[in-house]
Amino acid sequence: MMAKTSGSNQTSITIRDIETEVTSSIQGKLCQKSPIPAKCSIFRVPNRLRRHNEKAFEPELVSIGPFHRGKEKLQAMEKIKLWYLHCLLDRAPTAKTTLKCFVEAIGRIEQECRACYAEEIGFVEKDFIEMLVVDGCFILELFRKGFGEVKPDIEDPVFYMPWMNWRLANDVRLLENQLPWCVLDRLFDLTKSHAEKTSLPNLVLWCYGFEWPPRDNVKHDHILDCLRNSIIGTSTIRPASKTLHRNLTCMEQIPSVTELVQAGVKFKAEDTNSSLLDVTFKDGVMTIPFKYVQDDTESLNRNLIAFEQCDPSKDFEITSYAKLFADLINTSQDVDFLKDNGILNLYLGTDDGASIFKRLYGDASVGAFFYLELYREVNAYCRRPCNRWRAMLKRDYFGNPWAILSLMAAFLILVFTFSQTLYSVLSYYQSPS
Repeated sequence: MMAKTSGSNQTSITIRDIETEVTSSIQGKLCQKSPIPAKCSIFRVPNRLRRHNEKAFEPELVSIGPFHRGKEKLQAMEKIKLWYLHCLLDRAPTAKTTLKCFVEAIGRIEQECRACYAEEIGFVEKDFIEMLVVDGCFILELFRKGFGEVKPDIEDPVFYMPWMNWRLANDVRLLENQLPWCVLDRLFDLTKSHAEKTSLPNLVLWCYGFEWPPRDNVKHDHILDCLRNSIIGTSTIRPASKTLHRNLTCMEQIPSVTELVQAGVKFKAEDTNSSLLDVTFKDGVMTIPFKYVQDDTESLNRNLIAFEQCDPSKDFEITSYAKLFADLINTSQDVDFLKDNGILNLYLGTDDGASIFKRLYGDASVGAFFYLELYREVNAYCRRPCNRWRAMLKRDYFGNPWAILSLMAAFLILVFTFSQTLYSVLSYYQSPS
């Protein structure tokens, strides 16, 4: 019996030791603060968004920032980055265009820059600062050469190979390929000569061909955010209610373009300088600002949507716009109609355009939908039978001159037949018995 008691005590001691060890292990791993900084603005794209088109989020030529650094296919551009930095230092547009000034300026905001990334950056301080300086100066030289502020070297492959410039511009605006705006801003101020009149936001927008001016007194998080702020800057659309529960505002749908036309809805292109997002509906007419659709349209919009999905400080303007077009465009016939009405200008196949709009909204969510009132007005209009009948008459009987003539002839025959019948009846009653 004594042996059994001794064994039982030993087992109890062993269990307590394990419990103590596990408790200590968990205690040591507890996070004292959130692993994702509240003010972060640069994210890895979630897998549920990435899976629809992974290439839309992956850089082809250059790595900017830490997320894609070290990838073998991007190593060729590392030498060009360093060459661009050398060219900038050699040109020396200001007295502060020195490596010492660059490193000092970025070193002061090193911790602030780390907090911009939505995950821990495994770079020691000196390597992190070096990356920010080299990447930031490369971007500024790239934009200044594109803008014409700096003349490209005759041996610069970025500019004597047109495809390369275009692909680099696309890489620099990817969500996972961003630098904090404060890095670009400080380096821009240190290298801006007296002859250079443009601002950093204007330089960025010009290089991407954006016609909308930068928003005044708006803080940009990075280049992608600058583009987003420009798109939504002058927009007049507002969410119906930000208090509505997440996703509930997207339960309502509207018919496709083809179905709306059959219901009597007319479409009109807005060719003024209004915001791209300002789609309106009034008196049976949907007005849509003119839009280009080209090879990089999907990549830009996917990254803008991913940014809105990850950053809780952003509203859902671009995501709402993507949902609107995903509902409007179901087939190539919908795309053709919008092209014929001057709303879309496609630099790719019609079928490709239709598939782009259908894919954009996949697996995204909208907290406060910006077109909820438009959806309700459109659906209310489509539910009125008189609108559908009027559209059917116009389409089937007033669509061409021959149909109109046929309808008029049928009407006249009906009138003559009725008149003849009425005359016969009256003659019968008026004749003598």
